[in-house]
Amino acid sequence: MKGKLFAVLFSCCIATLVMYDSCIKDKCRQLVCDNGGVCVNGTCACPAGYEGATCSKMWNEKFSGKWMAADSVAKDNIVRYKYEISVAGINTKDSFYITGFADTVSKAILCKRLSYRMFSFEEQKIDTFLSIKSGTGTLDSVTGIIKGNYAFTRKIPLTDTTTKDTTVTVYFSWKR
Repeated sequence: MKGKLFAVLFSCCIATLVMYDSCIKDKCRQLVCDNGGVCVNGTCACPAGYEGATCSKMWNEKFSGKWMAADSVAKDNIVRYKYEISVAGINTKDSFYITGFADTVSKAILCKRLSYRMFSFEEQKIDTFLSIKSGTGTLDSVTGIIKGNYAFTRKIPLTDTTTKDTTVTVYFSWKR
């Protein structure tokens, strides 16, 4: 009788161990995703504008801070401006503003998210004679340098009361 009882208990223990090891473990059980993120197979899938292991960082945080900038026109490798920009006044999770842009612009320039490391310059009028038309920037994850270009239109006054529009493309590189 003791042998049968031992065999039954032993079989139950083995069956319990086999069933326990074969169960699918919930990888999301202890992971909390912030800002509306959803856990998928142990990793947070973040909504647009958020990133990080738990979706706790806003997309634009990686661009904030001071950058030393160098601009050149038409890739002639001649630096036209050196200026310090400051990414500030973060508007929403999908955009940011640049202050100190092009060393002469006092207006904050709006940039919007294109992808994880890319942003675009929105078309915007700076003053009566200057407008930014378009542009993009990309953060290199290895070097930490942002490279890109933007185009602006400048109205040049002529001798009479008219103006002539000139569009210029500027290539830039920003580093901390």
